[in-house]
Amino acid sequence: MSYSPTADDLLYILESDGERFSASARRQLESEIHKALQRRQDNAASGLEAPVMRAWADRWVALGGNGGQPLTESPLPPAPGDGEIFDPDFAAACVECRPNEPCCLVSGSVTDSTDDTRKITWPLADIEVDGECRKATTLLVVAKEVEGRHLSAKVKAEWDQPTCQVGHTDRPSLITSGLTEGQQRLDTTPSEVALGYPQFLNMSMALRNYVPENVLQAVFAMDAILAFKSTLQGRDGAHFTPNQCVTDDAMGQTLRVVALPYAKLSGELKLALRLVFSTAGVSANAEAKGTFEGQFGPYQLKSEQTARHTANTGQALDGDGGSRAPGLIGTMADVIETLEFYLGKGNTREQPSRDRTQYASRIVLSQSLTFAPEAVELTPVESSPDLPLEIGGLTSTFKLGVTGRLDFIDALATAFTTQIGAAAIQEAREKMASGRHVKATLEAYLELGAEGTLTHGIASGVSLRLPAHGDPDVAIEGLEQEFEGELKISGKAEIAIEIEAKVWVITAKAGVSGSLHTSWAWKVRLQDGERQRRRDFEGVVVAYKAHAEVSVRSKEGNANQTGPNMGGEASDEQQWEDLFERVDEDIEASTKKSEEIQDDRDESASESDTEDDPDEEEVTIWKKKEGTWETY
Repeated sequence: MSYSPTADDLLYILESDGERFSASARRQLESEIHKALQRRQDNAASGLEAPVMRAWADRWVALGGNGGQPLTESPLPPAPGDGEIFDPDFAAACVECRPNEPCCLVSGSVTDSTDDTRKITWPLADIEVDGECRKATTLLVVAKEVEGRHLSAKVKAEWDQPTCQVGHTDRPSLITSGLTEGQQRLDTTPSEVALGYPQFLNMSMALRNYVPENVLQAVFAMDAILAFKSTLQGRDGAHFTPNQCVTDDAMGQTLRVVALPYAKLSGELKLALRLVFSTAGVSANAEAKGTFEGQFGPYQLKSEQTARHTANTGQALDGDGGSRAPGLIGTMADVIETLEFYLGKGNTREQPSRDRTQYASRIVLSQSLTFAPEAVELTPVESSPDLPLEIGGLTSTFKLGVTGRLDFIDALATAFTTQIGAAAIQEAREKMASGRHVKATLEAYLELGAEGTLTHGIASGVSLRLPAHGDPDVAIEGLEQEFEGELKISGKAEIAIEIEAKVWVITAKAGVSGSLHTSWAWKVRLQDGERQRRRDFEGVVVAYKAHAEVSVRSKEGNANQTGPNMGGEASDEQQWEDLFERVDEDIEASTKKSEEIQDDRDESASESDTEDDPDEEEVTIWKKKEGTWETY
């Protein structure tokens, strides 16, 4: 009786007896099997599988496979079948197998490669958790090395009885996920593999252009440790699941290994960061000082002197997603990314020159950070899946200042319909860019101010045991900490559009959250022992009322697009004698400007008519974005 082989049959032949083929033939067969499996989703092409696989099976037989005899049945080993009674063929092939009992893999373990006493096992061992007996399924390890984009730790997986008596080539094995090299199955025992903790610093690579790396690593290390609760409660880590023909509950359980970055921190760091944004690019000055030493993963951290950085780039963070990093590093990156994003959205016109004196947008962002951990260290403990954490104390203070103008003339033109001036604005912009003569005044910008502080403090002398099992809340019950604050960038809109003696009456609407016209806000809080953050943006909405001819024409000369006077501002590129003093002055000026904007809001609210003007048409320039509290 002839038999029509399938792609599954040839996959088994390739795995069990593929050495009969040459290397090039094996690669070709792998490709054909892959295509055949894909065709199964296409009814029109599924019929192509049989003739191709039959040709390869005949080729295998011609090379001596199956004793040189044509296939009369599938070469796949039998499966046990469903229910309490085995399939007869399977029972005959594996006389020792019993229903609901593990067949080949009857014991195994996953062990910390740095300490053989730290392991989790099959069958599952009993442990006491919060006064109750539990099964040990999770192991916490310390990541001290670097592998790819991860801080990595290594574990050793091993099991007994490496040969399937029925003949399945993929059994027994461990099905895995979360390994740094992407393995999905371990076939060899023992196997040493690496798992990792994501290096969110890689997401914030561009921050290294502006912030000394020691500062980034030190702050991130602390945030990564304190985020352990969300790490343990999520699906992070590597998973190992036994794969065999027959199993039971004890041997069928998935074991999980979670890596946390090694950290040892002590001392004090102070950072002053000043970035100047314009349509032409970003210039930055940063300075760090203090006495600090420690280790983050494999990185040795040591600072006993002042470190200065300067940079001039075309883009701030180049869209690298640094805001996804947890903690303060993510917030720092998110503020920079936000300003960079809206600067680009508001003024999209390609400029003919890199001369910064020609552009309407110029924003000065100042950030001040004091970070002082004391005797912080995370280390493994013998014969336990847990990790102890020592915290002598922590003080962290982050302040923000923003001043300048954010141009949104192009966003305004894009949001308007052509009937109310978009074409006229765009035409004037085109003439301006080409240097042609046009009588016009184009002003549409947000005058910015900011204020706020984020603080984080932990009382001295805290010893925690980060639990591989049980409720993480129990571990942090003795942790007395303060975590609160808000950063807020406020914007006051100024709009004046006059083109060839036509004036467009456009005014910005009040912000929905109490600001004059708009605001961006970053908030943090401690909720049920978890650190949480959120970001909100009020959006920008304007009201168009009318346009009319005016008898007084625009000033003679080319288009006037008012912006900050940046001529001669060589200080943007320089390093000050005391950058810390300059940043403090910037933050003080920013706070004052923010207060002035709020005062204007209060005055405007008291004088405004609450009734809507029926002649006004509201236009959304930038949409409101309402955030949610997220744990990190």
